Amino acid sequence: MKEPEITPEIYEEMNKEFIEEGTMVRLAPTTQESIDKWLAWKCPDMHERTVEPVDMVAQMWVKHRENNML
Repeated sequence: MKEPEITPEIYEEMNKEFIEEGTMVRLAPTTQESIDKWLAWKCPDMHERTVEPVDMVAQMWVKHRENNML
């Protein structure tokens, strides 16, 4: 299924719906060029880890064992 194209008109329609529904969200008006630029942007380290993963369950077991040893 092909995704619908994002256009400035969609932003305007969404803002109208937000106003009708009483939602306190508004989208800033934009141009097609800025939308295309945003869609084309790729973060170079999007999938790189910035911190080492932590096994929180293992940490909880360590604390549990320490408390039960006393």
